[in-house]
Amino acid sequence: MSSPRSQAANSSQTARIADFIERSPDVTSYEAGWRDITLETFNVLPGETPEGRLDHYTIAIYSGPHPDVRIRQITENKCEQATFLTGSAVIFPIHHLHFFEWNKSARVLCLTLKPNLLHSNATELLGRDQVELLPKFGFQDGLLYQIGLSLQADLQTSASPDRLYAEALTNALAVHLIKHYSTLDEPSLNCKGALSPHKLRLVIDYINDNLERELGLQELAAITQLSQYHFCRAFKRSTGLSPHKYLTQQRIVRVKQMLQQGSMTLAEIAVDCGFTHQSHLHRHFKRSTGVTPMAWMSDRLLL
Repeated sequence: MSSPRSQAANSSQTARIADFIERSPDVTSYEAGWRDITLETFNVLPGETPEGRLDHYTIAIYSGPHPDVRIRQITENKCEQATFLTGSAVIFPIHHLHFFEWNKSARVLCLTLKPNLLHSNATELLGRDQVELLPKFGFQDGLLYQIGLSLQADLQTSASPDRLYAEALTNALAVHLIKHYSTLDEPSLNCKGALSPHKLRLVIDYINDNLERELGLQELAAITQLSQYHFCRAFKRSTGLSPHKYLTQQRIVRVKQMLQQGSMTLAEIAVDCGFTHQSHLHRHFKRSTGVTPMAWMSDRLLL
């Protein structure tokens, strides 16, 4: 492998992993409207990065195509190297000088965390706003990998990524990182029970009154005066569904009602029920019922 480039070169600080490795991403969340996280994927040939610093925490996950790839990292003159298997990850410490080189082509999924994400979760869950992630190189974490893949899949398979779904995954990621890879000593997160009947009714009424627009996890959690993490857990205990699955279910219920009324086109129904377009509605409707909206309506007419 080649030696690192001069430390004087390309050592500026950047918030984007694409700027750090000097490559354009294949998949990005830049236009998805996600609040606290950015996802980028890269396909890179054998090579090296310039030296540089990141001003956001970033998790880079190797996702193929080879069963193994040899990667060397130099961080503030400390050298580490390891054979990466699919799912192996790196947590970048912020403001440290980094250099990487690798011996095979690699597909990499990168998650960059906005500054407020860890602090807000640590404050809400633990009453402590001082939290930092510890650097870690070449480790395997199945949950971390699955969250990354789920966020990537939502971007790639949907013309309009589900904001509520992405926010729930992002908060789950933040809590997982705080619990397992932070400066906090084995934090214990107090898990609350289900929502009270009153709070559950408030949330359900709010969702049903606002099915036509995009809903955020923060605004739903605020109704119950819980953190986003605790709200997701309590809502699922109360309903058996995550907030984003419940929202989609209720939208499908309204679609069925409007189809039976027969006064609007499918495209109009889609927008009125909170779907971005007819294809978006079609996909969710078929996933929920097993048939297309028109097939479902035809079955109703035969009854």
